[in-house]
Amino acid sequence: MTANTTTHGRGTIVITVLDAADWHYDTSTDGGFDTDIGMLVSSIQFIPSAASDRLIIHDGGVDAAAIFDSGVTAGVSPIFKNFDPPRWVRPVIDWSDCAFGSTGQSVIIDYV
Repeated sequence: MTANTTTHGRGTIVITVLDAADWHYDTSTDGGFDTDIGMLVSSIQFIPSAASDRLIIHDGGVDAAAIFDSGVTAGVSPIFKNFDPPRWVRPVIDWSDCAFGSTGQSVIIDYV
């Protein structure tokens, strides 16, 4: 089994290989985000790898309110949520809340 892979660039976090592990913005990136404040997110994009994939991202913890829910996907078309204006959030992916039919899905979080 592999682990989540996080690539952090200027204003963008890309999470790939979502496999059997939760993902927390404050421990999975090198962005220096404050654990109390979070990050100022402008958009979230989910690129599923198979029909019936589902991604849920919570704000602050695995049991907190969902800020992104792709619903069950019908295919592999990207699902995009724009935050206008950008919103302070603490993104967390609870792997057990999600459903992935195969590997190859990715999540792109753009922040200010």
